[in-house]
Amino acid sequence: MNTPCLRAGSDFQGEHMSDAMDLSMIAGSALPATFTFLYQRLDDVLSRWRSNRTTEPLRTPEVPAELVGDLQLPLRIDSQRLADRLPVLEVLALATAPYVGAPERISAGDEVLMQTLGRVREALEDIHGQRFTFRGETRERSGPFSEQHYDTVAGEVTGMEAQEAIRGSVTSTIRAKEVKAGGKVVGMRAPVIDGRS
Repeated sequence: MNTPCLRAGSDFQGEHMSDAMDLSMIAGSALPATFTFLYQRLDDVLSRWRSNRTTEPLRTPEVPAELVGDLQLPLRIDSQRLADRLPVLEVLALATAPYVGAPERISAGDEVLMQTLGRVREALEDIHGQRFTFRGETRERSGPFSEQHYDTVAGEVTGMEAQEAIRGSVTSTIRAKEVKAGGKVVGMRAPVIDGRS
């Protein structure tokens, strides 16, 4: 029996989550595009929730040149993670709405906005299972990630699995306090992983 300790990305402040909050390294010129991308993703997620269409893939977003790495498109929503974060997402949407259509107001000197955008990114990364990294940041590149935490693994646990290939800036982390005899932990499984077969 595999006993989860913490769900991937929930309240765990792992490496990819702690740096999600810090947007301070993004160049000022990239901030408006960063804001637009994150706000549109937030709006899409909330619109899907309201229309009860969270299982459908999202429309392919316009990916700004400031985004570093490769996203797996179309973006998908983890409905449970969205439900868990819904009250906070609604507040974040209200807090960021005054900046929509006003790129001149978006500034790295606006600490409240930077913290709010950091929280938006942290939530979206958890909901989509993908990292969103922008030019100037010193964090892992944009792309899918899987992070799982277990107390005990007695069967098999796989971080990511694909029928054909896993490509791009992909990260899979599995942490277990104990792996029982016969237990198996597999980070990624696919015929081709990032060009290697």
